[in-house]
Amino acid sequence: MREAVGGSILFYIILGFIAVYIVFIGIIMNYAATYRASNYVITALEQTEGNVSRSQLESDLKSRNYYNDLSITCSENTNGDAIYKVTTKVRFEIPLIGIAGNLNIKNETKAIYGVRCKMNAVDGGR
Repeated sequence: MREAVGGSILFYIILGFIAVYIVFIGIIMNYAATYRASNYVITALEQTEGNVSRSQLESDLKSRNYYNDLSITCSENTNGDAIYKVTTKVRFEIPLIGIAGNLNIKNETKAIYGVRCKMNAVDGGR
């Protein structure tokens, strides 16, 4: 009887570690996909010098199976050149425990020389 109880407790401990491992791998995979989406937006902004529409970026991301929030803001450095800041979000949820949350991934472009924030279509002509 004693060995039967000890074996079942060990079995539940192993199941718990497997569940934690699966949740951890799921969060890592979502984080990697969100980071790829952020890098795609940064690359598109740098290649087109900010002349890409937000709806085009969102449709491209949806075709890549990214449906989370996307935030793009433009600021200017001391020389007046545009710097775009892209924020994407990783949503995660652990259903058995009831934990849910967001992780923000923030990236920014290099300074795009000769481009001002007012001249582009991403911020809606800000």
